[in-house]
Amino acid sequence: EKVIEEQIKLEQLIVQILDDAAYAERFIAAPNNKRCPSMYQVLESYYDKKDWGFHVKPKLVLRATPRQMTRYELALDILLMIEDDVSEDPTLDRKLFWLRANRFKWTKLAKFFGFHRITIKNRYNKVLDKLSNKIKNSIDKLDKKFI
Repeated sequence: EKVIEEQIKLEQLIVQILDDAAYAERFIAAPNNKRCPSMYQVLESYYDKKDWGFHVKPKLVLRATPRQMTRYELALDILLMIEDDVSEDPTLDRKLFWLRANRFKWTKLAKFFGFHRITIKNRYNKVLDKLSNKIKNSIDKLDKKFI
């Protein structure tokens, strides 16, 4: 009974890390094109009748916290642990895990991958179970994150 509880806790932790990483991805800064002509900044500018000219709008910029970035890196490591020993088709399952972390519904995922929604959900749970067993057996690499 204790082994099952640990297994469930580890699976929930993996799902939570992937969710946090998907949420943090929204706050990662996009690449900036410095070679973009300044005329395109007019589209993002405003004009105040009191001023002499156009001014670039100040934007509210949110950034990812260090904890979110750590979780993001850990999520990438976890997704790369999905290999042939865990899954029949690792690339499909990595996509499945990442899209599920981005809160896609099972029906949308099923249409995207061409399976039934129950089949996708069962595949997700099966790979999650094998992945948690793999992580539990190789906990020495990730001991700081999971303890």
